[in-house]
Amino acid sequence: MTTVFGISLIGWIHTITGSLAIFIGIYILYKYKLIAYSLHSGKIYIFLTGISAATSLFIFNKGGFNLAHLLGLFTLFALFIGFIFERKQIFGISRYFQAFSYSATLLFSLIPGISEVFTRLPSGNPIAQSIFDPVLQKTFLLLTFLYICLIAYQSYWIKFRLKT
Repeated sequence: MTTVFGISLIGWIHTITGSLAIFIGIYILYKYKLIAYSLHSGKIYIFLTGISAATSLFIFNKGGFNLAHLLGLFTLFALFIGFIFERKQIFGISRYFQAFSYSATLLFSLIPGISEVFTRLPSGNPIAQSIFDPVLQKTFLLLTFLYICLIAYQSYWIKFRLKT
C-alpha cells in the first residue's frame, strides 16, 4: 500500500478527520458546554468523529486488533448512546447521558491521538517509546481527570444553568 510519511490513505483520512473533530469538539465545549447533534458544529463533530472512529478499525500498523481499535469501538458506541439520549427524554437524565457520552468520544479520541504524536515525534527521537511509557501513562491519567472534571461541570451546568 502506498504511504506518505509512513501513513496510508486510510490513515490520512483517519488522522485528518480525527484532528478536525478534536478541535471542533473543544470549540463546542468552550462555546456551548455540551456537544449536541442539534448544533451545526455538533453535526460536523459527530460526523467527523464517526468517520475517524470507523477508519481506525482498518488501521493495523502495530499488528492486529489493539487498544486503539477498542477505543474506536467505544467511540462509535458513545456516539450512538449520545444520539439516542439527545432524542429521548428518560426520567430527566437524558441530557446527562448525552453530555457524558459525547464528551467521552473526545476522551476516546485524545488518548490514541496523543499516543500517536508522542510515539512518532520528534522524528527519530520520540517523546515516548510505547503506550506504556510513563509520560503517556501520566498523560492518560491527566486526560481522565480532566474528563471527570468536565462531566462534573456539565452536570452542574445542566442542573442549574441550562434553560430548556
